[in-house]
Amino acid sequence: MKWRVGAGDRGALESLRRYNRYNVLVSLFLLAGVLVLSESADRPNPVRAAALGLGLLVFVLSHLRWTVRSIAGPIPRMSWPEAVLLALVSAGVVVAAFATEGSGAMWALATGLVAHDLLIARFPGAGWRLVFGFAALMALAAAVTLLFMGGTQVPQQAAVVFVLAPVMTYAEVLLLRQWTLTLELEKARLDAADLATTKERLRLAEDLHDILGHALEVVSLKSELASRLSEVDPERSRAELNEVQRLARGAVHDVRALVQGRRSTELAIEIAGARGLLESAGIRWQFTGDPSRLSSAASELLGRVLREAVTNLLRHADASHCLVRLEIRDGRAVLHVRNDGVAPMREEDREGSGLRGLNRRITEAGGEFSAEAHDNAFEVRAEVPR
Repeated sequence: MKWRVGAGDRGALESLRRYNRYNVLVSLFLLAGVLVLSESADRPNPVRAAALGLGLLVFVLSHLRWTVRSIAGPIPRMSWPEAVLLALVSAGVVVAAFATEGSGAMWALATGLVAHDLLIARFPGAGWRLVFGFAALMALAAAVTLLFMGGTQVPQQAAVVFVLAPVMTYAEVLLLRQWTLTLELEKARLDAADLATTKERLRLAEDLHDILGHALEVVSLKSELASRLSEVDPERSRAELNEVQRLARGAVHDVRALVQGRRSTELAIEIAGARGLLESAGIRWQFTGDPSRLSSAASELLGRVLREAVTNLLRHADASHCLVRLEIRDGRAVLHVRNDGVAPMREEDREGSGLRGLNRRITEAGGEFSAEAHDNAFEVRAEVPR
């Protein structure tokens, strides 16, 4: 797994990485030192000392390669030949430790290092099944060796090996757990930051759609009207063109306000804008309700709904009448926007970003949203907590 690290936290994470690396190194060399001292006290024969020393060297090199490297970053998968070789060396060390006089059970701790290396580098999904299975193999090697050599207390010695190997593996897991948890928390924090950035971009895109889609639809409508009036009523045509300029400047102002976080879509403001727009387009307008009874959050949401509904009305319908009704009851506010100019809509328009964005916003606020045609009319309905 590849971990991402925020630039501001690299210093702290690097310090923690060094701390965990030092902990693993210290535990490794402490264990090696204890085993060497215990063997020196027992004065083993040269063959035993050579076999155990060679095995310990293999364990140390393997642990440096896999466990210590895992702290620096992702490690590759251990090859099968290397995994088999490490298992055979571990079994050989157990055999050498119990075949001659000495502290045989102590060497089970060293095999726990190998179990940890196999766990993180070859079988990361096996978990503790691998550890206890490996410990059982080492206990079996110890029991067979003792039986062959005529040793005593075979079950007890095998049980000690079976316990000590997982104990050492667990100690290594604990040493690395803090580092792993830190990386997981850092990844979760960065993912949350990415999600917040994505949501903000989505919100900005939806707001731009609301502003520019509405403004451009109105500009298109009034430009077409001014073109038709240019010969029959020049004064009215100039008035419409002046209105187009005013709307364009207003759209620029709204975009700037959006970027600066100052733009409002309160329902009362949108009602005034929708009334003037529809009347200038020759569409009769009727509104019932009291927007002043709404909370600011509900007013913002329903203002967006009205703006999008009017934009879609101008874009898709040939309406002659538009009815807007606001109902407030039982702590809920319901806005109906209905027009009599329903027209077939293309699927991409019906599922466009405007309606999808409204549906998402209303749903996240604990409300309900629908936009559908019925009875030769098209109605947008939005219900939100008041």
